Amino acid sequence: MSTSDNLPAIVVREMREADTIDVHRIHTECLTTSLIDHYAPQALEAWMFGRSPEGYWRFANAGETFRVAEIEGGIVGFANWRDQELRSLFVTPMRQRSGVGSAFFSPCEREASLNLVKATLGAVGFYERFSFIEAGRVST
Repeated sequence: MSTSDNLPAIVVREMREADTIDVHRIHTECLTTSLIDHYAPQALEAWMFGRSPEGYWRFANAGETFRVAEIEGGIVGFANWRDQELRSLFVTPMRQRSGVGSAFFSPCEREASLNLVKATLGAVGFYERFSFIEAGRVST
């Protein structure tokens, strides 16, 4: 999938165990750079506490679906869901607003009937473009 003939193709595929290092890196980059203006430092520290690459693999083995997005062989984003809940969708800060996040919605729609998204404050507008509506906010 490519957003333009001039841009490199975005490939969305199932996460492999070896991908968890990149998934963890992307998640950490997003929490420490993209969301810094939306959350207090203590909230971000609490969110990151105890996270490890192995944790993503444990969640995958416990029934969560994980997909990664690649551009030219490098992982640039990930999404995961369970049942009808999209639990996370993060794109490395250098590739945000380039179509990577949107590329996850075709696989999500084919594989799940998503009706609930746990969105960060920085992503509410993104999800609204896909017809999700804000139902409430939870304190961190």
